[in-house]
Amino acid sequence: MLKEQGMTVREAMGLEPLKTSKVIAGSEGLDRIIVRLNIMADHEGIDWVSEGELLITTSLALKAKPDLSKDLIGNLHNKNLAALALKAGGLDMPISQELIDAADKYNFPLIELDPNVPFAYITDNLSSHIFNKQTALIIRMENIHNNLMNVVLSGGGLQDIAAMLYETIGNPIVIWDNIFGGCVGDDGSPDSSLLNSNLFSIVHNEDRTKNLSQNGIKKLTSYADNINGRIVKRILFPVMVSENIYGYVFLWEMLKPIGTIDYRTLETASAVIALEIIKRMSVYQVESRYKMEFLENLLSRDTTMQNLAFERGSFFDWSEKDGHTVMIVSIESREKIPAHKQMTPSEIFAQYKNSIIQDIDEILKKENEKAIIGEKSDSIIILLRSAEARDVEEMGKKARRIGDKIIKAVDHKYQKTKVNIGIGRHCTNVRLLWKSYQEARKAMLLGNNCGRNAMHFDDIGVYKILSQDNIKNELVAFYENTILPLYEYDKTRNTEFIATLKAYFEHNGNIRKMAEALYTHYNTVLYRLERIKEISNIDLKSPESRLNAEVGLKIMKIIEENGSRFQ
Repeated sequence: MLKEQGMTVREAMGLEPLKTSKVIAGSEGLDRIIVRLNIMADHEGIDWVSEGELLITTSLALKAKPDLSKDLIGNLHNKNLAALALKAGGLDMPISQELIDAADKYNFPLIELDPNVPFAYITDNLSSHIFNKQTALIIRMENIHNNLMNVVLSGGGLQDIAAMLYETIGNPIVIWDNIFGGCVGDDGSPDSSLLNSNLFSIVHNEDRTKNLSQNGIKKLTSYADNINGRIVKRILFPVMVSENIYGYVFLWEMLKPIGTIDYRTLETASAVIALEIIKRMSVYQVESRYKMEFLENLLSRDTTMQNLAFERGSFFDWSEKDGHTVMIVSIESREKIPAHKQMTPSEIFAQYKNSIIQDIDEILKKENEKAIIGEKSDSIIILLRSAEARDVEEMGKKARRIGDKIIKAVDHKYQKTKVNIGIGRHCTNVRLLWKSYQEARKAMLLGNNCGRNAMHFDDIGVYKILSQDNIKNELVAFYENTILPLYEYDKTRNTEFIATLKAYFEHNGNIRKMAEALYTHYNTVLYRLERIKEISNIDLKSPESRLNAEVGLKIMKIIEENGSRFQ
């Protein structure tokens, strides 16, 4: 990684000061990099050498300390020096065979200097050459930094930064956004064929297997990928500010070797990418707050609040003349979000939610649908709009299709996260949008228990009647007279009569299938059915009593959902 900062030993031997000198051993190491020069006047100088140096001394200095000479080459090799240049002391003090053998052993260049060339001439010329290369490197890095900053200051985003990096480094680049999710990149082709066929899938697989947003890889890491039958080196470079990881840059060594300046470019780009993501976060937070205020007012029953939304509608390209369908996306973690050194569970969950919102936005764009997307607690609200007149049934199908695509996208990207989606009926009267919102909420809550992730209000059947607010008191009284005694008995005595009653309706009263589903004996099921009758007066042999029990269970589901979500 020192190449761009200096020159190879081979290159130095071709310069004027060393043209009359010769490499007498270690010629296999001529590609070692010289980044500075050091003159050792006596044996104590060995303690002050450092990586990348061309160490210049005399055989006289080594003769004064024979023990030093014995392991000198091995020590210099272990300290990653570039080469050793010796000026011999004539016939009386030749360069020892021991040094020559060690230099060949370690492939460490050993140079015999022309005795007629002064040290000062060598150091001045080589140092000037190295200084010029390092100055050129600094200027180039400054230009790269300025170019990257200009991309951001001129309004460019991550895609523009990726294009700039590809142009600078000359290898395929992908930027993974850890905050909003998703990735952008550039592979030099007009249709991004390599990205779409291989590289994006590698990045998404990396996130699924290593869970980049949570596990937090904090240092540059190298991998090997099989791309179209070719093993290619890949660099994973974290985008960090302090201890916070904002994303990663993926770089593949496909078109040319990755050099020092490429790593320096990634370091510079890391800060610029983090700046862009932080800027997006700030803008997003402000937009989200205003969007949510707008949606809360618009979906309220209060006409004053609705009027406030109407006044601000133009900011969101919204019109009172549009028809609307309300969708609610509830996000749930399939397992407890683990603790993390840099992020709280709520911050990790917020990342999931941001990423899902980006996915929803992409799906809506592909569907050519207009919508306003807002977030509230652990839910996302989608106000699907239609400027032209559309059939209610058509909008219902459209909303279901969009819901299915959202579910598929989340299942594909986040195995530990799932979404439940409720869809309200299409509404052409903006004053009644609150009804579509309430319908979507009921469909979402009931759909979760029905085992369906995307549930339209028209799909919830009898629950449309049972979930009416104006009959809530009657529903609670009906539940208390039917199912509540069984529920309280189960709770106090750790029995399973509610589960048995549910299984009865799920399996149409088939005792054998009930026993299999409940993992219990046939006779035990019969006993439980008798006890249900004794405890609650539910006689499953009576059609009327059977209907009351089934309705009571459905009311129980509504009460459970409302209690767990809204009380």
